[in-house]
Amino acid sequence: MRIERAIREKTFTLTSIAGPSGSGKTYSALLYARGLVGPEGKIGFIDTENKRSRFYADVAGGFDVIDLDPPFTSSRYIEAIKDFEKAGYTAIVIDSISHEWEGTGGVLEQAEAIEQKTNRAGLHCWQKPKAGHKKLMNELLQTRAHLIFCCRVKEKVTQAKVNGKTEIINEGFVVVQEKSFIYEMTISMMLSEGTHIPTLQKCPGDLLPAFPEGQKITSKIGDSVREWSDKGEAIDEEFEAAKREGLLAANQGMKFLATWWNGLGKEQQKRLANVKETFKSVAAANDQMIADQMDAGGGDAGERLKHARAQSQQDGDSQEGFRKDFVSETLGSLSGGSENENAEPSTSVAPDVDAGGGTDNPHDPASEDFNNDFDEPIDEAEWLKGFAKIMVKAIGDNVDEFDQIRSNELIGGLSDEVSKLAFGIGQDARKACGAEDDVRQIYIKSIANRAGVSEKELVG
Repeated sequence: MRIERAIREKTFTLTSIAGPSGSGKTYSALLYARGLVGPEGKIGFIDTENKRSRFYADVAGGFDVIDLDPPFTSSRYIEAIKDFEKAGYTAIVIDSISHEWEGTGGVLEQAEAIEQKTNRAGLHCWQKPKAGHKKLMNELLQTRAHLIFCCRVKEKVTQAKVNGKTEIINEGFVVVQEKSFIYEMTISMMLSEGTHIPTLQKCPGDLLPAFPEGQKITSKIGDSVREWSDKGEAIDEEFEAAKREGLLAANQGMKFLATWWNGLGKEQQKRLANVKETFKSVAAANDQMIADQMDAGGGDAGERLKHARAQSQQDGDSQEGFRKDFVSETLGSLSGGSENENAEPSTSVAPDVDAGGGTDNPHDPASEDFNNDFDEPIDEAEWLKGFAKIMVKAIGDNVDEFDQIRSNELIGGLSDEVSKLAFGIGQDARKACGAEDDVRQIYIKSIANRAGVSEKELVG
């Protein structure tokens, strides 16, 4: 971790605008966004409300829209936000973020589906849905645009004893989202039904004058917030983008981080040298969290067995398989709702590499099909470039199909150095199969660096 002097920097804001139906959330959000971007700035709008945003097409000078249809998964919100961010939009309205939590395909529905499928209630149902939500929150905090979230609300009621009788007490409205969502905001407000006047729930003290008491949200308020956020030193956007990519890699663990770092050029590594230890700290913490979850019984069968193998090797067991008692213990703890609850676990499991396929040895004949039928010397640089293009083109959602393509393309007779590069390219491409777009892009960048070509050459 790095200790440095704190300085005020320009920043982007996160604002939540909550309220019951008809309280003016969408209209207020658009006026607010116009103030944030100025008269000529571009406003992006992510619409989960069946194109209702179009009712306000002429408000605040207009805006551009992405219609987000179900399922309302965390990853789809991330994709839409990134599309606007990459296109240069500096204010993005999300109406509504509540669907990510309580809508079709949202966190609650995903957890319920896992419970029904496994016939087991408990924390295991929430692990993956909450991980997706956590990733969304991390992305929001790093987005280089002002984000305005429209939030649905519901009434909070509790039971209480009043004069010896049990009564239902209405405690007002609460936001339909994960309970800590509003605490991540720069500004949170609740609009009053009928008046459309906001009540601030969270706001930096020196920004309070931007919100005159008793007044509706206007573009002037958004302009005041922009002036406040622009104070301080300018941000090095290129460095921040590289740092963000590094943190994304680090959140996949130390092995993923090492692949990403080694794929960078020397200049880029030098540029990021001051935050390298931060990346390592984040990666180590994520690896430890995963290990703790596996030890506590979390994860699916594949994840648990992968962890069991790693632990078995740390304990000095043979790499040819797992320690029998450790495998039995691991499989036994997965028995809740499993069809193979009473099955005898195998004591000889094939070596595992990132959930299947291949080994760590690029010359292992069991993992690669080599074709030795060639007569003329190979131009290794051109072959590596061509191989990289084929591997990138083969990336898809079906890992089995990818493995067949890779085995058909590899040949023998290459130097050790090129063989290792080719193996690394194949592994990167395999890991990219089925991955989300941002993770896939990191692997493609690594492939380009191994092949000594630009990303544009690979995907062109």
